[in-house]
Amino acid sequence: MKYFVLLLSSLSFAQTYQVINEENSSVSYRGLAFQDAKTFIVSGSKNTIGRTTDGGKTFSWINPKVVENRDFRDVEVLGKDNYLALGIDSPAYILQTKDGGKSWNKLYENNEKGIFLDVIYVDKTSKKITVLGDPMSPDKPFVLTSSITDPTKWEVAKSLHGQPLRLKNPKEAFFASSGSNLYVDGKQTLIVTGGELSNLYYYTPKGGQMYALEKTKSSTSGINGMAYDATNNVGYLVGGDFTKPEDSSYNFYKFKLTNGKIDFQDSWKYPKGYKSGVTIISKDKVLVCGYSGVDYSADGGHNWTTITQDSYNTCTVSPDKKYVILVGNKGKIGKITF
Repeated sequence: MKYFVLLLSSLSFAQTYQVINEENSSVSYRGLAFQDAKTFIVSGSKNTIGRTTDGGKTFSWINPKVVENRDFRDVEVLGKDNYLALGIDSPAYILQTKDGGKSWNKLYENNEKGIFLDVIYVDKTSKKITVLGDPMSPDKPFVLTSSITDPTKWEVAKSLHGQPLRLKNPKEAFFASSGSNLYVDGKQTLIVTGGELSNLYYYTPKGGQMYALEKTKSSTSGINGMAYDATNNVGYLVGGDFTKPEDSSYNFYKFKLTNGKIDFQDSWKYPKGYKSGVTIISKDKVLVCGYSGVDYSADGGHNWTTITQDSYNTCTVSPDKKYVILVGNKGKIGKITF
C-alpha cells in the first residue's frame, strides 16, 4: 500500500493519499457508491464488483453469475446491502442484489442493436431511479425510469417533468467514464452531453432549457461528469478531451440554479488536464479526477492544488465527508483522507 502525505499550508491542513488496492490489475473500474461511511462498492470490467465494509482495508470480490463478461460502468445503493449494477452495452442489463452481492437478479435486459446505458441515478428523497443511455433515435436520449419501492418495473420515458426529451445534435451522446452525467430530484433533472456538441439540459415542471457549453472541435471532447449539491446550491461540470489528457481546454464549469435557470459562475483558474469525475465535499471544497490526475480546490474552484498525477476515472466522498475514494484503470483504488 502506497502512502503520500500532502501538507497544503495555504489551506491549513494535511491530506493523506493512499493507493489502497490493486488486486485486479486487468480490471478497469468506473462504478462507485457508498452504503455508509465504511461500506462502499466498486464495479468495472470483466464482470467485476467489489465490496468493502471497513473503509477499503479489505474487499470481497464478486462476479454475478446471472450474466457473463459484462462491463459494469455504474453501481448504486438502494438501501442496506441492496445494490443496482449497470451492464452497459448489448445486451444491456440492470442487476440487483439484496444480500450485499451474494446473489443477483436481472431487473432489466435489452438486446437491441446500439443500446448503451451510461449511468444510474437514485434519488432517495423522491424514490426515483433514472437510467440514462445513448440515443436510440437521433433526436433524444434513451431514458429508463423506475422506483426504489419496486425496481422490477421499468419504463422508457418519453418526457422528464412533463417536458419532451431532446438533443440538439444527433451525434451528441453521454460519456460513461464516471457514471456522473445525470442529476435527478423531485423538482428537476440535469443531463450533460459530449461528442459533436456539449450541452447541459435542464428539465423542470415549468419548462425545459438547454445551455451550450464550449468545447474543442474534437468529437472525443465535452463534459464527462457532473455533481450538484442541492443543499448549498452549487454544481460542477468536468471534462475535456480524453484523447488529450494534458489539455485543460474547457474542462471545468461551476453553476447554481436560480429561479428555474442555470447561472454559471466565474472561475479564476482551472484544474489540470482532462477530468472525468467530480465530487463535492462541502460548499466550497471540491475534488476532481481524470487521466491527468487528481486536483483539489478549497475555495469553490477558484484555485487548485494537484494531489497526485495518478489516473482515476471516478471519485466520491464518503457520507461522513472524511475521505474520498477514487477508482481507475488497472485495478487501482485510491483514498484521500482529510
